[in-house]
Amino acid sequence: MSYQRLVIAYLLVFILAQAVFAAFPGIDLAVSRLFAVEGGGFTWATGPGRTINLTLRRLGEIVTLILILAYLAGLFLSRFRGDDLRLVAYPVLSVALASGVIANLLLKHHVGRARPDTLAEFGGTADFSPAWQVVQECVRNCSFTSGEVALAAGLALPILAILWPHLTRRGARLLAIGAAVGYIALVSLLRIGLGRHFLSDAVFSVLFGAGAALALYPVLRIDAARRHLPQWVERRSRPQSGERRGVH
Repeated sequence: MSYQRLVIAYLLVFILAQAVFAAFPGIDLAVSRLFAVEGGGFTWATGPGRTINLTLRRLGEIVTLILILAYLAGLFLSRFRGDDLRLVAYPVLSVALASGVIANLLLKHHVGRARPDTLAEFGGTADFSPAWQVVQECVRNCSFTSGEVALAAGLALPILAILWPHLTRRGARLLAIGAAVGYIALVSLLRIGLGRHFLSDAVFSVLFGAGAALALYPVLRIDAARRHLPQWVERRSRPQSGERRGVH
């Protein structure tokens, strides 16, 4: 599928998601009730879900940090070329844009949507509000949208885009898609199951991650840069001149 068709498909999906949650805002409460405990609270909030969620969050943060350090090392040690640097920067910038700027900096602090576990329906005191509706039910670190889901999508989708043309073995692309979708879906499910986010929070965070990846793709010229990925791997695995001469 061409880049233009991907953009059109993305816009259609975004419009459809917005239309569905605007027409049926009760979907969020219905999905959250599936994980709620009678009398208040959420089942996963006291189970292993919290540990799994924290593990996945730390994994995403560590991978992002490693990519940042790799980029800085490439700059100062001249180990990477321009194409290499753009490939490393791609997922980092996608995470920064989707999770850092859109989810955390802009929406969380201005929409004011209460988290599910603080709603009166689930034992709290706050009132429910639909996605995108600006309210004053939350002061800081609010529900709309999910920074962790945006991080997962902003990290996984660019990596998938980088590897895509090199996944030529039978089933390799399906496996890669399954891994990326599974990672994003698991993070989303955990955030909903823990009562920390609504379904719409997760859906729009995935869309923000996909949007960041699409927007940065032509800016960083990823299509050209990813063609050199096999040569990059070969250069990284090739011994240095000193090593070939047995110099230590």
